Amino acid sequence: MRFTLRRLTPDDLLSVLALQAGAYGALCESPAAMGSRLEHGGAWCLGAQDDHGRLGAYLLAHPWPDSTPPAWNQSLPGLPALAPRFYLHDLALGAATRGQGIAGRLVQQALAGARRARCHEALLVAVQDSAGFWARQGFRVMTPPPAVAAKLASYGDDARLMWQRL
Repeated sequence: MRFTLRRLTPDDLLSVLALQAGAYGALCESPAAMGSRLEHGGAWCLGAQDDHGRLGAYLLAHPWPDSTPPAWNQSLPGLPALAPRFYLHDLALGAATRGQGIAGRLVQQALAGARRARCHEALLVAVQDSAGFWARQGFRVMTPPPAVAAKLASYGDDARLMWQRL
């Protein structure tokens, strides 16, 4: 099956929630938190759609003014259109998209957009032993400052703060 990358809209929320449930189980965020990312992320949120119009994968991302990650499972505040940082919030793949390089395509397209917007760095929190995947995308594990440790713990015991200079 062939997948085409496209921007997501708030109308994709139900499909995003279904993919999230399949990928994360107990680590799922609320519809309000996920919906706020679609609403505020705008052009930064990408999906992979099959020839039948079904969403098979997504990447939620947004500009971010702070050097610490947003709180897990919280709705985003209004965000600036441009910011010095780019935050990759969530990447999930459905079964039909695995093993096709779609995750890497989504990440690289999002990072290219962040570079065009003159973001200086990209941040993410790797969960569920995904740090290896993110390292292959050019991210490095950061030692979080003590003030960030509690926020990071809300993402789970294996959460790793990762960073990449753009």
